[in-house]
This record gives sequence, structure tokens and C-alpha cells, in this order.
Amino acid sequence: MSNVMTPTPEQRTMWVRRAIVAGVIGTTIEWYDFVLFGTASALVFNTLFFPKFDPLIGTAAALTTTAIGYFFRPLGGFVFGALGDRIGRKNVLAATLVLMGLSTALIGVLPTYAQAGIWAPVLMLLLRILQGIGAGAEFGGAQVMVSEHASKKRQGLLTSLPGAGLALGIMLGTSFYSLLDFMPKDQFMAWGWRLPFLASVIGIAIGLFIRMRVMESPEFLAVTRTKERPKSPIKEVFASHTRNWFVSMFACFAENATTNLVKTFVLAYAATFLHLDKSVGLNGLFVASLVSLFTYPLFGWLGDRLGIARVYIGSAIGVALFIFPMFWMINTKSVPMVIIAIVLTYAIVVRGMSATQGAYLANLFPARIRFTGLASSREVGSAISGGLGPVLATLLLAATHSYWPVALYMISQAAITIAAVWIGPSRRRTVDLDETTEPASHPATAQ
Repeated sequence: MSNVMTPTPEQRTMWVRRAIVAGVIGTTIEWYDFVLFGTASALVFNTLFFPKFDPLIGTAAALTTTAIGYFFRPLGGFVFGALGDRIGRKNVLAATLVLMGLSTALIGVLPTYAQAGIWAPVLMLLLRILQGIGAGAEFGGAQVMVSEHASKKRQGLLTSLPGAGLALGIMLGTSFYSLLDFMPKDQFMAWGWRLPFLASVIGIAIGLFIRMRVMESPEFLAVTRTKERPKSPIKEVFASHTRNWFVSMFACFAENATTNLVKTFVLAYAATFLHLDKSVGLNGLFVASLVSLFTYPLFGWLGDRLGIARVYIGSAIGVALFIFPMFWMINTKSVPMVIIAIVLTYAIVVRGMSATQGAYLANLFPARIRFTGLASSREVGSAISGGLGPVLATLLLAATHSYWPVALYMISQAAITIAAVWIGPSRRRTVDLDETTEPASHPATAQ
């Protein structure tokens, strides 16, 4: 006789809620860590760690360090994604949380260029690499975990909720820096900027406590019971699902490029090129993140009603159409217009992709290789579009002193995403790849 029984609807609801809370907390910590680095790259690191450069070139050098972290995210996606498909989602997500959080905390104790010379940016780069490796499976893993707990009819809404953690993380990071803006500048540059990084230790403790209370993904357990766990998830992804892997990667271009442009380049553009107070961009990003708490579930809900792919493509088209108006509004140098431009771009135009991404990408791969396929393709896309985007945008601005090349670059990213989702499989067809929507049992129901 089996030692498990069919879980009750109440138990399934509890597991879904725990998976969502864990995803929100983990994603909050991930993006708190990353917004700290991105914001510090635009406002602090260019002078403390790259002091011998022209301001714009120094900013580009600091943002290049940010980009290098993105280029190591795919390594985390492949390595931790494969481990997630082999040994389970839960333990892997706990490990990535610790690696990412500790790397961030250690950035807070680094010596500056004046104290350690070239070793200062080298050590920062090493910690950024470790941070990127840990983050490479974090958000993708949260999307996998929630999608595998959720029913197909509510998959768009439920997988959008971990995105609220992204907004919360950015709000925490930007509000921390906004509070520090009241410090005297010499004290902020001497030690104040370190405080948000050191606070990451608190997030690790909270995140681990919550993560260890989450039930393992029922779809992964179903694969385990049938002894179908892949021996080499990476090899299987490219042997059997190459087309969907590339669809997934290109589908991430517009979302990653746009969100990272706003979080890093736009802050630097407003502060360094337009000579606005740095608090303007930070306040705009804070308000946009607050609004995103509502637009994430809204667009997830719309995805369930109208179709995941339709909402995704519509959002990518919105990015292509709005990028020039965003720059026109920012170039007015009017504080309300700058904030409105950031809110419209970050909280509304791009959110249709952010909210439906988990459901769309998860259904491109069967459960046995889902973590590997989703995390690796998403992070390769992040490295190319999200990591390089702010650096290219800064260099284009430095070379031309105009926003036009930057806007055209963003339109090209949106066009790639539109084409990928347009020629890719629809949501209905991808769901048919893996009909394990209602797992029969769970170890938590052991008699």
C-alpha cells in the first residue's frame, strides 16, 4: 500500500501559498541586492572604485562590473538549474539565496580604490561574479516552483506574484539610498553607502527561515516517483528542446533590457547627463515599484483571461512605441515628468511581460528539465540584453551625446522579443508538452 494519500484542496492551497510567499521573499532579497549594486554603480562606484576616469566613462566602467555579474548569471542558471532538476527545487533555492546574500553583504566591507588600489575593483568584481552565479537560478527557480504548484487556470496570476518581490526589493533598495541622501555627502561616500549592503544579512536569515518551510514542487515529486529524473538535464534540454530554449531566451530580451535600462542607465542619465539631483531618479523608481505591486497581478490576471502570449507580445509592442516618449518626458528636466516617465515605463508598459513571463517560459519545458531550461535560457537572455544594455546605452550616450541611439537600441530589443513569441509555441500548445497539472500526492500527506 502506498504511504501517501491524495492531498485535500486545503493542503494544496496551503502549499501554493507557501510557494508564493517563499518566491516573493527570495525575489525581494535578490532584487534588493541587485538594485543596491546597480544604484551604487551609477552613483557611488564610479568615483570610489574608478576615480581616474571621465565621469561618463567612469560610470560606464562601473556599469560594466554590473554587466559582468549578469554574464555569470547563466552559469548559475545552468548549474543550479540542473541541480534543481536532479535533486529538487527547494534545497537549491535555499543555497542560491545564501550565496547571493553573503556576496552582497561582503561588498559592504570592501576597501575603496584609495585604500587598496587596483585590488578594490578586482575584489568587487569577484563578489559581483558570486552574486551573479547565485542570482542565476533565483527568480527562474521561483517561477518554476510557483508554476508547478499552481493550477493551469490561474497560472498567469499566481506566477506573477513573485514579481511583487522584485518591486519590494527595488523599493527597499531605493528607499534605503533615499534615506541616506540626507547624510552629509562626505559621510555618505566614506561609509554610509555600505549600510544597505551589510543589511543583506538580515534578509538571508528571514529568507532561509521561510524557504525551509516550503513543500517541494509536486511536479518534481511526480517525476521522482516515476524515476524519470534526467541524468544530464543540460544535454536533454539541447537535444530535445533547442527551439523552445531559444524562443525562451529571445522572449526575455525586451523585458530585461527595459527594466535594467530604467534601474541603472536612466538614473545615471538623469544625474550625470541632465544634471538632475540623484534623488529624482531614485524617487521615480520607488514610485514605479510601488505601482508595480498592483500591475504585476493585474497583468497576470489578464494573461489568464486573454492569453499569456497575447499579453506578452502586447507589452513588447508597448515598449517599442513608448521608448521615445519616455526620453522626451525625461529631457524636459521637470521632476514630475521624469517620475511619470519612469512609472509609465517601468510599472505599466513593461509589466505585461514581467507578469506573464513565468507562465510563458515554464510551459515551454516539461517538468523533468523545466528548471534547467527556464533558468538557463532566461539568464542567457538577461546577460545579453539586461547586462549589456546599460553599458551600451552609456557608451552610445558618451559617443553621440544624444538619446536617439539608445532609443533605437531598445526598439531593436523589443522587435526581437515580438518575433520570438510570435513564431514560438502558443500557451495552449506548450501546456500540452507536460500534462502533470494535478499531482496525486505529496509526502506531507504520509499516513
